Amino acid sequence: MNFKPASSVTHILILGAGASVDYGLPIWKDLDLLIRNKISKDSENYYKYKKEILAWIDKVGSEKIYQTIDQCIKDESVSPDYHTTGPEIENEIFLILKEIFIEAYQEPLTGWIKKLNGKILLNRRQKLEEKIAFISYNYDNVLNKNLLNFEYLPSKQRIFTYREEIEQLSYASVRALYPHGNLFTEETSPHVEVHMNTIKSGNSKFFDAVSCYESKEHVIETYNPSKPTNLYFLGLGGGLETNLGHLEFNNPVSEIHVTIKNIELKDKVIGLLSERFGKQPEEIKIYGSCDELIDACFN
Repeated sequence: MNFKPASSVTHILILGAGASVDYGLPIWKDLDLLIRNKISKDSENYYKYKKEILAWIDKVGSEKIYQTIDQCIKDESVSPDYHTTGPEIENEIFLILKEIFIEAYQEPLTGWIKKLNGKILLNRRQKLEEKIAFISYNYDNVLNKNLLNFEYLPSKQRIFTYREEIEQLSYASVRALYPHGNLFTEETSPHVEVHMNTIKSGNSKFFDAVSCYESKEHVIETYNPSKPTNLYFLGLGGGLETNLGHLEFNNPVSEIHVTIKNIELKDKVIGLLSERFGKQPEEIKIYGSCDELIDACFN
C-alpha cells in the first residue's frame, strides 16, 4: 500500500508510544501491570476472557516466550489452544487498552504537540502545516485531539491576537497513517485524516487495530519523488526496528532526527538508522525528548 501525503510534504514524523507520554499515556512496558490491575478490579465479570488474557501476558517478558504484548497477541490468537476464541480474546485486550488510555489521558499545559502547534501558529508564512505528515505506531488519539487545536490558548489571545491565523488553520488538514489501526475510530478530527487504517475486520465488534507484528507493508512517498524528506522518530523506543521494517521510503532522505531516552540503546538505534538510510552515524541527530526535538527542528 502507498501512503502519499502531498507534494509539499518534506517533514515526516514517525510516532511511537513514547510520543504520548506527555499526555499521561503509558509506554508499552507499563501495560502489563495496568492490564492486570484492570482485570483484578473487574468484580462484575465485565470481561469474558480474563483467565485467557492473564495466561497470554504471563508469557511476555525479557526472559519469557514473547518480548512484547504485540508479539504475544499475534502468535497466541492463531495458536491451537485458541483456535476459535483467539480473535475475541485479542479484541478484549484492545478493549482494555482503550479503557486504560481513556482513564490515563491528561490535558497538559505543555506537550510537544502543543509546542508544534505554537510554531505553526506563529510562523504562518512558512505554512508548516502543509509540510508535515505523520506515521503513528500508537493506538491512541493524542494526535487527533491535539494537533492544530488551540483551545489551550487564553480566550482573549484566540479572539484578539490570533483570530485571523486560527481561522485559516481551522481549514487545514494534515495526513496521518495509522499502520496498527486506531482504537478511537468514532472520534474524528477535521485536522488529522485517518488515512489507510489497517482494518482487522469488517465486523463492527472488532476494533480498527492489529498488533504491530501483523501490520502490512507501506510505501511512503510524496508526489514529487525528487524532493528530499526529513524523518523524525519520536518515542519509538524498542519498537523502532520492527515498525521500520514495514516501511519503504521512495523519497531520498535528507535528515534523520530521533529521540533516544534509554542511552543504552543509542549505538543500536544509530547503527540501525545509519544502515537503513545510508547515513553516517554523526549525521543522525539525537534528542533526549520530543520537546527537545521539536524545539531544535521546527523554528
